[in-house]
Amino acid sequence: MRIEIQTLPWSLVPVVSVLEGITVSILPYVATLQPDQPVAKPPQSGLLLGYIGMLTAILVVNSLGGRMSPVRIVDRPFKFHNPLIISIWGGIFLALVFFLQSVFSFSANTVFSTMLRAACALATSTLIVLFVYCWSAIRWRALAIRFTFGSGSGRIVRTSIWPLVVFVSLYEALALPVIELLREVEHYRFLAGLLLGSVAGGIATAIVILTYNLLSPSFPRVRLHLVVQWED
Repeated sequence: MRIEIQTLPWSLVPVVSVLEGITVSILPYVATLQPDQPVAKPPQSGLLLGYIGMLTAILVVNSLGGRMSPVRIVDRPFKFHNPLIISIWGGIFLALVFFLQSVFSFSANTVFSTMLRAACALATSTLIVLFVYCWSAIRWRALAIRFTFGSGSGRIVRTSIWPLVVFVSLYEALALPVIELLREVEHYRFLAGLLLGSVAGGIATAIVILTYNLLSPSFPRVRLHLVVQWED
């Protein structure tokens, strides 16, 4: 079954804000922060941060009974079945992002170069992870994202790739310049990271949602879709 997402719910804003706030608050303890250089993030720290941030966001969604789920298109309960598996995908994704941000480095450390580095790293990481996920989710049920939707249970076996790449890249291009302000903070970096991550995640998500919802009615090709295999 193909589920097409015509509009993104504004309830995504606090979910992503929580995820980003938690991951950025831990960043000072696993990354090198220098005022005149991009934040140096070891890929192995991405595994930890991605896992913790994704797990927290999923638990928030589940604890609220699915009211803030991004694929909630009708008034039915929604809940993830396997948050530990989904969080592993989040860790792999963020580890790739951190690695590719060091690959796509530019000599001039400006706001524009930061946005370009963020977009390039996220686009490449999203492509890799989505291709791997779509390939493995069909073959191994345990690796798929499983959920309850209303009275039925299913798993996501495929998803749109290029629209997701574009919107995720836009998100990171908007969020990273705010997050990297953490380099200028010398004290209370945990609290500063929590604040900057939450603000960056909230603002960037709001802009992405606004852009998506404005484009979706006139340009159906930009819509995200999921292919779900329902379980008995």
